[in-house]
Amino acid sequence: MTGTDRVRWDRRYANPDDLKRKDGPDALLARHAPPAAPGARALELACGLGHNAIWLAEQGYTVDAFDISLTALRFARQTMLARGVHGVHFVVADLDHFPLPEREYDVACVFRFLDRALFPALRARVRPGGIIVYQTLNTGHLEKYPDTRPGHMLQRGELPQHFPGWTVLEAADLEHISLFAARKPLA
Repeated sequence: MTGTDRVRWDRRYANPDDLKRKDGPDALLARHAPPAAPGARALELACGLGHNAIWLAEQGYTVDAFDISLTALRFARQTMLARGVHGVHFVVADLDHFPLPEREYDVACVFRFLDRALFPALRARVRPGGIIVYQTLNTGHLEKYPDTRPGHMLQRGELPQHFPGWTVLEAADLEHISLFAARKPLA
């Protein structure tokens, strides 16, 4: 993403009260995030206002949460502190140019964001036995919004192809959204 993208996202998040916000996690994450063991770590890419990252911290995970918008992350941090939660490390990052931390995570999640170039890093960052939870637009979105850039949408059936050999826990291609949860092999 470019600096222009950062400005656009900061504008979008400038008044969080105007946005459709969630207090809890996305349902796919809630269904598949295992209970946090001591020392459990989670990763969220493009976390926006932080509802998933904060929920993961409430479950006992230490969370690294990345987003391009400083405005969104400021709001997420305020929400986290207001809820008395600690353990989320919010990081302003343009994921097109920011290397993911060299650590393993028990859970990695991505919602409403797609950068295919990050799939190898995501696979590498999930520890053996860990979980990936991914949900984003697919090409069905073009039916209502034909001006959307197709490169920002999945083909139906694409997500499982990026995680070969993983145990699929859930995978579906809905009208305009594809979702996927899988466990990394132990060996």
